[in-house]
Amino acid sequence: MNFEKKQKIFNYVSLIIIFVLGIYYLGRLVYFKYINNDNTILSDLLAEQIKQRRNKYEIIPTLINDNNTYRFINKANNNYVKFMGYTWRIIKVNEDNTITLITDDNIISLNYGNISSFNDSYINKWLNDFNIKYTGIFYNTLNHEYLVNTNNCFDKIENISCNIKNNDYKVSLLSLYDYEKAGGMNSYLNNNSEYWLVNNSNNNSLGYVKNDGTISLSNKNFGVRPVITLKSDTKVISGNGSSDNPYIIEKHLVTSLKDAYIGEYIKLNNSLWRIVFKDIDKIKLVSEESVYETYYSNYDNSTDLNLLNYLNNDYYNNFEEKELIVSGKFYDGVISDYDYTTTYDSSINLNVGLLSIAEPFVYDVENTFTLSRTDNETGILIIDENNNLFEDTVSNYHYVRPSIYIKNDVTIRGMGTYLNPYIIGGEINGN
Repeated sequence: MNFEKKQKIFNYVSLIIIFVLGIYYLGRLVYFKYINNDNTILSDLLAEQIKQRRNKYEIIPTLINDNNTYRFINKANNNYVKFMGYTWRIIKVNEDNTITLITDDNIISLNYGNISSFNDSYINKWLNDFNIKYTGIFYNTLNHEYLVNTNNCFDKIENISCNIKNNDYKVSLLSLYDYEKAGGMNSYLNNNSEYWLVNNSNNNSLGYVKNDGTISLSNKNFGVRPVITLKSDTKVISGNGSSDNPYIIEKHLVTSLKDAYIGEYIKLNNSLWRIVFKDIDKIKLVSEESVYETYYSNYDNSTDLNLLNYLNNDYYNNFEEKELIVSGKFYDGVISDYDYTTTYDSSINLNVGLLSIAEPFVYDVENTFTLSRTDNETGILIIDENNNLFEDTVSNYHYVRPSIYIKNDVTIRGMGTYLNPYIIGGEINGN
């Protein structure tokens, strides 16, 4: 082969290589400029934007198309939503573009009761409003305009499928089907805590996720992670779904504490507090810290002998913003047959009290007293070192986690988050 022929072959090969490289780098340019560029015009509808962002996620896919249902799987870290003071994780975008969410953390710990299905459980009553007293405690903290009924899979634990469906409720629990579809113990739904599933077994035992992510059966108290479904026309105001920049889906203009959400944080008395309940003219807070170790001493809750005496005298008198505290109702009813509603049957008015077992976030701090009693005349319910409910005697020592009511007509500044809590005074521009 002469030199001239070799030169032609070399030139042809070079042209082919240059052409291939050109196509490759042009494709990369298009990808980064139009597909993987944060300036790409995205839909303002949450469901559509999630689908558009699918190509932006990491190489290992965290959003898959499962027969036109888009599911977040594995260790997804781009499915965060901030809504009504709670942090949620997106489970899936349904075929009709509704979006199913689950709270990132347990909100409370409850017992199903002496029944074997979610429908008739105390958990369902706590989650959903049945127009009966003390039901819908969670549902009534939400903006109902954003919600539709949640479709869920009620198949038996032994059969991981979705043939038995239910959409009777706005708020539900996670199904085993959705848990396994997301990757089970290897997914973002394994948050190293124990929480209930909506499914039971063939022998009517109740399913739950263990703290190692495996599935087991029990009838004890476990965590509750509410599941809701947003309407298909839910819009994104801001955020990209990451943990530090979650999707924001509602305008939240805050000028005073009456505008704040349950679950948000406020700085008082040089410590962090969380909003538990909102009344017409006041809000109920609980400290994120325990302040004192003592024993309960007195089962009937008279304030002259037990820890309530310390809270309403020494602790109250040394509270830096004492002028904000107003007297309020604290529930000290006796729990009967695991029925949380009976804890509301009795109450006392105090300046400083404790939470009952049926109130949100009561399980956030370990080894602390609640104000709920048992039908054993020396029995008091405490949150143990594993953040689970435990019956103990009034003479044993545990820590005190104060709860107070404060006026809600005060102006605030801050964002109401754990790292940027509300602070009394000033103004805030909401999202």
